[in-house]
Amino acid sequence: MASKTEVYIAGVGLSPAPSAGSSAKPYITYMVSAATKALLDTGVTFDDVTRSVTSSNRNTLKHGLKVSQAFYEGNIPVDEVESGAELESSFSLIKDQGAPCVLMVAIEKTSAVAFVLVSDDFLWSRPYLKDSAARLRQSDRPKSGSQENRELDSLCQAVWSLRGWTDTKGKAAKSAFSYQSSTTTFELSRADSKSIPEWKDVQYKQDGKHRLGYNPATEDREISYEDFEAVCAVRKRNSTQKDWNHFRRKDGDRAALARL
Repeated sequence: MASKTEVYIAGVGLSPAPSAGSSAKPYITYMVSAATKALLDTGVTFDDVTRSVTSSNRNTLKHGLKVSQAFYEGNIPVDEVESGAELESSFSLIKDQGAPCVLMVAIEKTSAVAFVLVSDDFLWSRPYLKDSAARLRQSDRPKSGSQENRELDSLCQAVWSLRGWTDTKGKAAKSAFSYQSSTTTFELSRADSKSIPEWKDVQYKQDGKHRLGYNPATEDREISYEDFEAVCAVRKRNSTQKDWNHFRRKDGDRAALARL
């Protein structure tokens, strides 16, 4: 039986995908990059994640566990689901099974995409998320035949738009967005039910873009080793991390969670 909790997207991350035919290692690296961005955007570490969801296709088969192991030394349940069903599966883990925080990572045609989905209790125990999270609800509307809004990177853009991070010049104001998974239509709106702010009102707000160090709605940057290290679980962060030297070192200013 479904719980009464709402489901929210608290953080998103987007990284360019490796070229077709690449070995497994680049795919895992870009999935870890996207996940790092989503965790930084949320302002949490992998210690807060209770479940992980990845797509099981020819590019990411068996990669979900390796991605989780990059951040965490223990065992965390990893669900590898059919490509296109990642969002619905993550939604169900929170809505139907009571998971408080789910990290979802997938590979699209041109990008690796990650989302941190959370429950009511998780969201409201972290007040800084209340005006940046997006409420995710299943819609009763029938699926359309259009391919529009079926790519997960479009869902990232919708979250950023709801926060007021995108350029609104000439754009019709929208208080809600829709997204179609392989089987379900979802509606997306601001968690605080407020109207979308203008960029000038959020430009200097200390939120996900502050933790990332840039606005991901308008530019893309590679993560640093310090970014990655900042969101690892404590035990993993304190280890030597010999297997993860794929990201450049920033030096000086250690990333992001310290700026929260």
